[in-house]
Amino acid sequence: MIKVTAIETGKARMKTAQRTGRDDRGPIGRKIDIFRDRDWVEPLPILCFLIEHPEGRFLVDTGDTWRNSVPGYLPGWNPFYRQVSIRVAPEEEIGPRLRNLGIDPARDLSAVILTHFHHDHTGGLEHFPHNRIIGPRANYAVSTGLRGMMMGCLPQRWPIWLTPELVDLNGPPIGPFPTSHPITTDGRIALVPTPGHVRGHCSVIVQAGDVAYFLAGDATYSQDNLRAERTDGVTNDPTTAGATLRAIKSFAALRPTIILPAHDPDGPRRLAERDIFA
Repeated sequence: MIKVTAIETGKARMKTAQRTGRDDRGPIGRKIDIFRDRDWVEPLPILCFLIEHPEGRFLVDTGDTWRNSVPGYLPGWNPFYRQVSIRVAPEEEIGPRLRNLGIDPARDLSAVILTHFHHDHTGGLEHFPHNRIIGPRANYAVSTGLRGMMMGCLPQRWPIWLTPELVDLNGPPIGPFPTSHPITTDGRIALVPTPGHVRGHCSVIVQAGDVAYFLAGDATYSQDNLRAERTDGVTNDPTTAGATLRAIKSFAALRPTIILPAHDPDGPRRLAERDIFA
């Protein structure tokens, strides 16, 4: 029996130009569009996903932290952080959310899996001091130091004990994805490469009987954007981002699949109703 549960850890607001980039704009033009944009999208959920599998419980991403609201937490010299608004109450962090489900975050998880190292996916790491933290090596390589801080990561805020288990995706292909990294011995939970939003980004495929769950991270911000193959304004590689969206759609054409991005407000409903991508 495999079960996937969506867990919301606060809200994020972004510019419309971040959620959906213009097709005729390259990486720099998309960033300029975000800064010029005066329109904000509605508050979007910051979602993590709990996977219950016969080999244990696995958490995909950790959400963000209430400390975003503390002056000085975000680097003031980087104007990009003023283009996004994160609102997380202390009780909305992933630790309290898991405890409300009867799960001790420090003891009851087999592993925490990171799709990538952006701050709204790693802000809850401090709740997992005794857990395996698994992340893609290729994304970690661009997430540390000043380069990472320029790219939406906050490595200076990671726990001092953090030594993630960095993995390479050199396992067997899964559908249109040429490589993978199995998380469980039966291969029913696996990382697949979905670069584009950022280099080395991965998604998690959960194959559960008659349905697959595609935990997309930020490979797409919404199922609607996926269907229309609209890439975001953050990407430095729109061509690769578009190819990733087509690969996700190709996977979903092979078997019934529920698409679950990290910031799609309709995702929890689709999960509850087993609403298949078509």
